[in-house]
Amino acid sequence: MPTNIQPVVLITEPLAQTPRAWLDRHARVIEHDIIKADRARLESSLAQAHALIVRTYTIVDQALLDQAPNLRVVARAGVGLDNIDLNACKARGIAVVHTPKANTHAVVEYTIAMLLRTLRPITPITPANHPINPTQWAALRHCAITPTSCVGAKLGIIGLGSIGSALAIAADAIGMHIFYHDIAPLAPPPLPSGRACTAMSIDELARTSEIISVHVDGRESNDHLLSDSFFSQLKPDCILLNTSRGFVIDEHAAARFAADNPSATLILDVHTNEPIAESSPLKNYPNVICTPHIAAATEHAKEQMSWVVRDVIAVLNNHPPAFPATPAH
Repeated sequence: MPTNIQPVVLITEPLAQTPRAWLDRHARVIEHDIIKADRARLESSLAQAHALIVRTYTIVDQALLDQAPNLRVVARAGVGLDNIDLNACKARGIAVVHTPKANTHAVVEYTIAMLLRTLRPITPITPANHPINPTQWAALRHCAITPTSCVGAKLGIIGLGSIGSALAIAADAIGMHIFYHDIAPLAPPPLPSGRACTAMSIDELARTSEIISVHVDGRESNDHLLSDSFFSQLKPDCILLNTSRGFVIDEHAAARFAADNPSATLILDVHTNEPIAESSPLKNYPNVICTPHIAAATEHAKEQMSWVVRDVIAVLNNHPPAFPATPAH
């Protein structure tokens, strides 16, 4: 690209304010919300764009690439690359960049928070409790004793990448015992307690764990990774959390498990369809807790993901990016 021509960067999902302001100083930025965008205007912008920045809901497939003849780089402000056809980009010589560690701590924080909410719910004193005499005070303290706790619980982690490893460290620090399954021969992180992370097959992990947290990537082989055979091996009071991909879980198998095991808890932040479809088999069970894809929804995490703009400008200036994306195998 001639140095006197300012690159055009198309954004289809919002970025944090500071990285966006930085980008505005380095490129001509066009923004179209993919949910609300007029298709004709979007296609016109794609035709001009040298770079495209997306988050979760923009599908970068061959059809979109065909409308973007000048595209040199696609950036995912986030970790997962399920919505980007990496092979199609590679065939066109289009670089793909992302922010693989930007939301790690936010997702771990969400996971621990939801575990504490489930295992050790805490009810504060309210104005309705006053005045409190010694007998009532003793009763409040007695009622606050929870039968379960994270301490000593067996946590199984499916997927020991950046997030899974960080969760293992955090969970060990509060006294949990860590088991894991991963398709890659990964070395587990050293834990604060000095205990070891124990590797297991996914079936053994299902049978052993009291709590299971899923942190796998979006490769095709993970579609319905957790199906009837997996759910049939879970403990009847198991807690299962999924912050990875909605399609990892067979929703019908999960619904059957929830119906048959009312003491179990399913905590699902990602869903096969987003927004959750009215026909979802999981929406009618009190032991299924759904959140709207918010595990990484902190201002800090959003800003760190938005700094993908640095790699965008690096590529446009013919410099190697810090975080290039590669297809999952």
